[in-house]
Amino acid sequence: MLIKSFIVAILFAFLSACQADSSAQDAAVIAVAKAGYDAFATGDMEAWAATQSPDAEWEMPKGFPYGGSYVGPEQVSEEVFTPIGELWPDFKVEPVAYHASGNVVFIETKMTAGGVVSDSIHRAVINDGQYTAFQVYDDAGFMMAHAVGASSIGTQYLEDGSSQPLLAGSASNVQIWLDYIAAHNARDFDTIAAMNTEDFRGVAPHGEVVEGIDAHTAFLQNWIAAENPRWEVWWAIANDGANADGAMEEWLATGNIVTTTGADGTESRAYETIDVLLEGGKIKALNVASQTMPE
Repeated sequence: MLIKSFIVAILFAFLSACQADSSAQDAAVIAVAKAGYDAFATGDMEAWAATQSPDAEWEMPKGFPYGGSYVGPEQVSEEVFTPIGELWPDFKVEPVAYHASGNVVFIETKMTAGGVVSDSIHRAVINDGQYTAFQVYDDAGFMMAHAVGASSIGTQYLEDGSSQPLLAGSASNVQIWLDYIAAHNARDFDTIAAMNTEDFRGVAPHGEVVEGIDAHTAFLQNWIAAENPRWEVWWAIANDGANADGAMEEWLATGNIVTTTGADGTESRAYETIDVLLEGGKIKALNVASQTMPE
């Protein structure tokens, strides 16, 4: 009985010590995480950099111009913090709560950007008193809608029933479309191919799917040989919006007249609305709807 009581006492002491060690570790990593936020809030970039490991890995979400991976405080400061300040001069992040588990800290935050507040979760990995990894889960679509120069031109509805602002896109994307159509009318297949992404995908009016640059070239060559289509752009609207994964995408909504010539020489005209997805200044996808115009 005495031995059993002794064992129970030892186990109790061990568990208490583990709990105490865990609490102490949690407090230590939270203190480091908090120091990073405190330094950023005061604009003390030297103190902030001191909280970061030289090879700290930062992961910023898709949908932001600075979305991607960065290594080290210098790169983060130049390529993340600088554009943040340009997009939202009033940018502020306020930690609401810290939750530690081992060397990982989850931080509940409130983000002020463009005069509005949104909630976010950040994840920090702390080792040897410094950040070694950091990942944010900010709402890119919401924040970009309130960035400097952002202008809402409509509403985008997602498959899950949610909606978000549709933003005015770049006028340069309209010029890409004009150049693309000019290449079609010039039968310049090399230029058309160069303006497509490698994973190009087009959906024709009757549901035919064309995937890849070579398939697109063959589709156009066959159509041109059969009906000699000629395109005229009537209008184009550049717009940006976040997809279901939160990544910002660049689109064009376009209206075009296509004139074709039948085997008997008779011309017909169709009105085509084409949704165009762009990526890196190239055409990634086309969704075409067509209606024959009355004579």
